[in-house]
Amino acid sequence: MAFVKKLTFESNDLGIDVDLLLTFDDQPIADLYKKYYPSAYMVRKFEAEGIYRADVIYRSQLAFTKVIMSNDVIQHASTEVPISVGQSTILTKEGEVYRFTDPKTDASVPKNNIQCTNNAPFKEDIGVGFVEKEGDAPKTTLVWRGVGHGQKLNAEFTPILRGYVGTGYKENSLIEGQVETERLFEENLAALDDHTTWVITYDPSTLGLSIDRK
Repeated sequence: MAFVKKLTFESNDLGIDVDLLLTFDDQPIADLYKKYYPSAYMVRKFEAEGIYRADVIYRSQLAFTKVIMSNDVIQHASTEVPISVGQSTILTKEGEVYRFTDPKTDASVPKNNIQCTNNAPFKEDIGVGFVEKEGDAPKTTLVWRGVGHGQKLNAEFTPILRGYVGTGYKENSLIEGQVETERLFEENLAALDDHTTWVITYDPSTLGLSIDRK
């Protein structure tokens, strides 16, 4: 049974304009920024004057996506499949149509992982994400670039959400290296209450920004 977490980020007359980048860039799998990359999951603007809110919905239903990329930005997914930990699926291509086979429980899948085998004839970009609402398309949070024909992709997703400001990233672009701006937020969503609110504040005396639970 998938669980759902809702986070609300809010500000009130913040004092400066802020672009908040939210991303899942803390993952247990090796080769981050080499073979796979986190996406700019969400980018939201909080302006100097007025009240601003942004909601994040996380649902623990994982999915594989066959992403279409352009200039390192996720355009859309041509196909996707919801999948559970311990299951495997196969990506195929017939003509111009991609599809994932129905996931099945597979003893060869490493612990806490999901697995996809690329059976398409060429290298493909394959994403991992989650389904925010049952029936909706998944939101891709990690992308493996150039997965070769016959290659097995084993993925373990940890829902640790991090927040940064001043990065310049646009939503759905791939983050190609460790974000260098200050990290203002980090939480394991699985450990949070079902709905939490987080307040963004700015201290003009120190020029410091903070995100604190309300």
